[in-house]
Amino acid sequence: MTDFYIKNNPSEALTMPSKFYTDPRIYQKSINNIFSNSWQLITHTNTLEKNNVYPFTLLKDSLNEPLVITKNNEKITCLSNVCTHRGHIVCQEAESTSRLQCKYHGRTFDLHGKIKAIPGFEGAKDFPSEKDNLPEIELKPWNKFIFVSLNPSIKISPVFEDIENRLACFPFDKISYNEKLSKIFHVDAHWALYCENFLEGMHIPYVHKGLAKEIDCTSYITELLENGVVQYGESKNNLDKHYAHYYWIFPNLMLNFYHWGLSINIVEPVSPEKTRIKFLIFTIQGKNSVKEIQELEQVELEDEAVVNSVQKGIKSKLYSRGRYAPRHEQGVHYFHQLLSKYIS
Repeated sequence: MTDFYIKNNPSEALTMPSKFYTDPRIYQKSINNIFSNSWQLITHTNTLEKNNVYPFTLLKDSLNEPLVITKNNEKITCLSNVCTHRGHIVCQEAESTSRLQCKYHGRTFDLHGKIKAIPGFEGAKDFPSEKDNLPEIELKPWNKFIFVSLNPSIKISPVFEDIENRLACFPFDKISYNEKLSKIFHVDAHWALYCENFLEGMHIPYVHKGLAKEIDCTSYITELLENGVVQYGESKNNLDKHYAHYYWIFPNLMLNFYHWGLSINIVEPVSPEKTRIKFLIFTIQGKNSVKEIQELEQVELEDEAVVNSVQKGIKSKLYSRGRYAPRHEQGVHYFHQLLSKYIS
């Protein structure tokens, strides 16, 4: 698909053509070629402290894959949540248990997916086999966060290494999930438009009047990483400190580090014109952060309004593609190059 070729030099390149965002076939190709090969953040290990079995759907509405995370002693495993007999969902809800049992015909597995009980199959030849165990899915733990992938061909470790080196003092062991301040938003726009908006700070003075009073936009820096981007700028109120570090991990994850903790945006495709944003808040023990998080939510709403407007604009018959601001839109340019790589 040469229409999606992005030149290497952002000062010469054209942006992604509008049909990338409007053609349902291209949308489905991005799901198949990108999200099927990506790592996705699922949960924090704290969720396994009370219940050692955690069923979930990987990217509901796009990949829509039923999976389950289990914890046996300190061993954490991700398995298919589909019974190998007739396809019934094995685990319906989080629970504390020593086994996984399908409620359709009683087939039972241990917490590593190995079949243990097979009622009704007396006399079946060459049974059971390895294929009758629950398939195991790739799992990556990182600072108590759990990532999984159906086919992990997109590397994310380089971004983690940058976070650990650049933010070596961040107290991951002292953060906790704040359910009350976390939310789910729904955006009437293509998932990639939301990511593009995150990947440049040029819009801050025009869209985020409140944030522009806090951050020195002239100090805003974008650095490209392998399959990721980090952005940061100095605080106007404390010139010796960065206001925040904004990390983006391809294709759909934002990790935003503040003095009070961590906010996370997981961008989940629903359809070519619908996106779900999981807005998750993790606060550092002892930090009073309610005011800052409320301001952050206002920034989120302002971003969503902009992205919704762009979704309307890209459908215009008079618009096809634009140009990059070379200094300010390096992250957007890199994102488009990655998209081009996987859909071309």
